[in-house]
Amino acid sequence: MVDYSAINIDKLIIHKVGNKKKKIENSISSNLCNVNEDLSSKLINYFFTPFSKQIEVNKLHHHSDLKLNDLYSFAYKLFRKDSEFLEISQSILNHLYEQSEHPHIKMGELMIAHFSDIIFDDKITDAIGIFKIERRQNFFKFTKANRSLGIDINEGVSSKKIDKGCLIINIEQNDGYRVLSVDNNNYDTEYWKNKFLKVKFVKDFYYHTSNYVDFVKSYSQDVIENEQGKDEQIAFLNKSMNYLTEKEDFDINEFATEIFEEPERRKEFFDYKNKFEEEKETEVQDSFQISQNSVKSKKRSIRSLIKLDTNIQIKLDSTDPETNQQFIEKGFDKERGMKYYKVYFNSEFD
Repeated sequence: MVDYSAINIDKLIIHKVGNKKKKIENSISSNLCNVNEDLSSKLINYFFTPFSKQIEVNKLHHHSDLKLNDLYSFAYKLFRKDSEFLEISQSILNHLYEQSEHPHIKMGELMIAHFSDIIFDDKITDAIGIFKIERRQNFFKFTKANRSLGIDINEGVSSKKIDKGCLIINIEQNDGYRVLSVDNNNYDTEYWKNKFLKVKFVKDFYYHTSNYVDFVKSYSQDVIENEQGKDEQIAFLNKSMNYLTEKEDFDINEFATEIFEEPERRKEFFDYKNKFEEEKETEVQDSFQISQNSVKSKKRSIRSLIKLDTNIQIKLDSTDPETNQQFIEKGFDKERGMKYYKVYFNSEFD
C-alpha cells in the first residue's frame, strides 16, 4: 500500500514535547535539521518500516466541520505553504502538548517531516510525518585511552521501532486526507489517535471485511456459544474465516447458505445482524470485496481453544472444522453431575 522506495525528506525538524499536566514546558527548535544522504536513508527506513504493511487506513475528521480539526488545518497549510514549515511545526507541537492531560503521558522528541515522492495506492504524492519518541534504552560504548579499552553506559533511542507515528498523505483532501497511524505504547489509547489526530476509519474493503468479522465474532459469542457451547462456536468461527479466505468477493446470502444448513439458523443470523447494526450504530455490508490482509489480521485474535475448569484444554484444528466435529462429542454424566467432552482418535503424536 505504501511504497517509499523513491521518497525524499524535504524538511525535518525536531522539537521536544513536555507534559501539560506536570507543567513541564516544550523545548522548541528554531532551525531545521541538516539531513545528509546516509542519515536520510536510515531515517526513511526508521520512519516507514512500521507503515510498509499498514492496512488500516484512517482519515482526519471533525463531528461538525473538518476545518475545525487542528491537524487537518496544519496539514492543509503545510501542503500549500512550504515557507511556514517552522511555524506550523511549532503549532503541531503545542497541539500535542495540550493533549497531555494525564501525568503518565511521557515527554519525548517530536520529529516532524515533509516527504516528497511517496507512493500510496499507486499515486505519487507528498506527505507529512509526525513521530514521537518516548522510550530510551541503555547501550554500551567502548572507549580507548592509553592503549587500554574501557566501557561506558550511554543512553539512546532504538533505531528499530518508533513509539508513535502518523503519516498524513496528500490525497483525498476534502475527505480528511488519508492517514496511517502507529502507537506502540498504548498506555493511553485516547491520547494519540482520538485526541491528537482525531481520525476515523476509511470505509474501504479492508474496513468492511474487518467489520464483518467483528459482527461474526459477536454472533458466535452471543448466540452460538450460549445455545450450543464453545466447541460449536469455534467450529462456526473457523468455517466463517475459511469462507472469507477462499473467496475474493463476499455475498451474505451465499455465506448464510453455505454455513447454516437449517433455514431457522439463517433467519436467526439475519435477525441478529439487524440487532447488531442498531446497537453498534454501524452497517454490516451484504457484499464487498474481501481484504485478505484484514482476514489474516483478524485470524490472529481467534483462538481455537476450549478451556475447562478442570485445568484441561482442548485445541481444535482451525483449518478443518468439519472433521473436528466428527471426532468430538459433548454430553452430561449424571453420576458425576458434570459435563464432558469425548474425543475419538486412532493414535497419539509425540
